Amino acid sequence: MPPRRAATSKASKAASARSSLKATTSNCFERPKEPAATVLPPARAHSSSYHYPLLLDDRAQHGALLNWFKGVEDCRTMPWRKPWLDRSQDGGPEEQIKQTLNKRAYEVWVSEVMLQQTRVSTVIPYFKNWIEKWPTVQDLANANHDEVLAAWKGLGYYSRATRLHEGAKAVVSNPSQTMPNEVFGLLQLPGIGQYTAGAISSIAFGRAEPVLDGNVARVLSRQLGLYFDVKDKKSSDVLWKVADELIKKVSNHPEVEFSAIPGQWNQALMELGSTICTPKSKCEECPIQKTCRAYNEGVALSKNRQSKTAVPDIEDVCTFCDQLDTEDLATVPEEEISDEDVKPTKKRKTITKQSNTLSRYFAIGTPSASSNIDTEDEEAASESKKRKVPISTGVTKSVNTYCSLFPKKTTKKKAKEEDCVVCLIELCYSNEDSKWLIEQRPATGLLASLWQFPQTMLSKSDTTAAHCKTSAQKYLSSLNAGGVDLGKARHVTNFDPLLHVFTHLKLTMHAYHYRITGKNEADSLVCDGTPARKWVSTNSMENETLSTGMRKCWELVARGV
Repeated sequence: MPPRRAATSKASKAASARSSLKATTSNCFERPKEPAATVLPPARAHSSSYHYPLLLDDRAQHGALLNWFKGVEDCRTMPWRKPWLDRSQDGGPEEQIKQTLNKRAYEVWVSEVMLQQTRVSTVIPYFKNWIEKWPTVQDLANANHDEVLAAWKGLGYYSRATRLHEGAKAVVSNPSQTMPNEVFGLLQLPGIGQYTAGAISSIAFGRAEPVLDGNVARVLSRQLGLYFDVKDKKSSDVLWKVADELIKKVSNHPEVEFSAIPGQWNQALMELGSTICTPKSKCEECPIQKTCRAYNEGVALSKNRQSKTAVPDIEDVCTFCDQLDTEDLATVPEEEISDEDVKPTKKRKTITKQSNTLSRYFAIGTPSASSNIDTEDEEAASESKKRKVPISTGVTKSVNTYCSLFPKKTTKKKAKEEDCVVCLIELCYSNEDSKWLIEQRPATGLLASLWQFPQTMLSKSDTTAAHCKTSAQKYLSSLNAGGVDLGKARHVTNFDPLLHVFTHLKLTMHAYHYRITGKNEADSLVCDGTPARKWVSTNSMENETLSTGMRKCWELVARGV
């Protein structure tokens, strides 16, 4: 019962946050009386209605994005991408449809969790292996947790595997043993947040529910011209609201409750953000550049247009955007016009190379807009003829550079730096494979439930070689290793420090190899107490779920074994 209350509280909190969102961000979605003119940096003076999503009312752009994704989907096949199951058209037995939907939801869930912080190319073989090993959520729920961690080995962020396993157990604990199809129900499962719930509900079940990950946040920030930190709570709320209104409009919700559109739309936004609207954008390939505020600002800036935007009333001025830092404004690339772009003439003036300064960025003209820009086409064509430069050469580079400023970049917090000693303890037998002592990490926190060689943290004040060796020896003597007397272990060697970098931590590992001779008595190898410890043979070490850092330590000592 306690887990149920906690889950319900979590879902209630999400529902409360989404309802309060309407009150806090309503101005952002107010339709302007007249189309707001494109603003120019660095001032970018505008009202909140400037961010009204142009994409919301542009059916042609909806179709452009969906058609683009269909082409990508056909060419870039992935094992978790499958046609949406239309229950009204399937015609099969109800129970069979239910099982198919449940399996589909499970596969979407697994893929979305694996894709967090991990490249698609890396995930594909892991996903195939996972689904082959545990084809259904029931199979995963019945799996041994060590096997689950072993299947995840190499993907990193092992807590994701633990949450998947716990979530599967929660699903099968319900009488129906099926995945919920609504966001509210999905949020009650361990490890499922708003993004994953939206992905499962829309892709597997066809509900008009939004998603917002880093890729989608970047796309929406540029579409709306919102220059802010997308990780900030207020900013995130705004983008969730935008994503929700877009998907409901595109899906014709609430008139249509279920369809293939929500899943296709969400996947299209995610795909666009991961392949085209990347941190270094490729705007010339974007199917929805017409409705993109950042793109239009970049085009206007590159063509040195004067802004016709009226200064907004102080009461209506946008409170979402931060000031665009002029130092962050990219300059027009000097290599815009290469020798290949301009036809040689008989007499050619020597061009003095000018410095690429900020003031020059606003003062000089740049090559004309590309042919797929729907403004001032005639002027662009005329200018192109005069300069004899391919239309897209210069503008594309400067526009891409400008759009890459969105969303606002924030300074990453400096990672903590810590040191530890790692004891690689070898138990030798006269005629058998050696064994090594490993211990299991806590079930929560960093590298949860993974196995490691015994280790202890060092004081920041003293990480000299002498202190590290003394600390390792003292820690070794305090370990409980069953019936093995570690006091008799002798130091074999130590290795150069190893640096292992986590997202928030830089850990320097000082590894020491110890060896002890023992008798082959199975009872003496049983380790009781906490943390769990066990002796593992050299040949079996590859099968253990060690973290990447521990693998590095093992590789050092294994070379000499």
